[in-house]
Amino acid sequence: MLDEQAFMDTLSSVAEIMRTSEQAMTEEEILSYFSDMELSDAHKKMVMDYLMNPEKDENASNDESGEAVDEENEERSSKVYEMYLQDLAGIPQYEEEERITFYKALLAGDEKAIEPISMFSLEMVLKIADKYIEPRLMVEDLVQEGNVALFLKLSELCGCKQAYDVEQELEDAVERAIMNYASEMNNEREQESTLVGKISLVHEAKKLLAEENGTEPTMAELAAYTKMDETELQELEDLIKQKDK
Repeated sequence: MLDEQAFMDTLSSVAEIMRTSEQAMTEEEILSYFSDMELSDAHKKMVMDYLMNPEKDENASNDESGEAVDEENEERSSKVYEMYLQDLAGIPQYEEEERITFYKALLAGDEKAIEPISMFSLEMVLKIADKYIEPRLMVEDLVQEGNVALFLKLSELCGCKQAYDVEQELEDAVERAIMNYASEMNNEREQESTLVGKISLVHEAKKLLAEENGTEPTMAELAAYTKMDETELQELEDLIKQKDK
């Protein structure tokens, strides 16, 4: 059985390697990082789709005009959302009895059931992602997270030979993944916002104290004025210096 945590850790590591590498990686090089895992063809395709998606992480770029970025991202999300809806229109529709047959085959160990289930589950993934869309959370990123969770859950259920409500298991896995991703992104933004606020506070404090005293304030004076400890102030000072370079 595929180790979900190891798979996700490797996926994140390879994504970072690709982001920082000066040369493009081949499919063989990418999949070599997963050589100790028993990936099905469906998993390999998912890995490549996830890592080679050219639009992934575009929303990570920063802009001083937050409102402009929000409006641009919201418009882009809307367009991508429409594209997904168009793609879904071309996916074969299955009756409930047909879906149940696929679910039974999956639980019995038939890997061929993974592809049709993953295809007709895309609508479910998009509906869940739609609940978490906001200006700085791109629909394609949310859907990618949902798709990764979908494939992992399908792999986990394949051949388990236990009585599961497959549809509910898939929905729960996708919802958890998308919700966790949205929460992580929101937490990162809050931390970034807090950091920017502190840097601004230190900058203004230095300027005011310099005007009042006629000299550059000491770290102790800054700490007393901003109610921050000197260690944190030094870290902020280092960040300011890096930004000014």
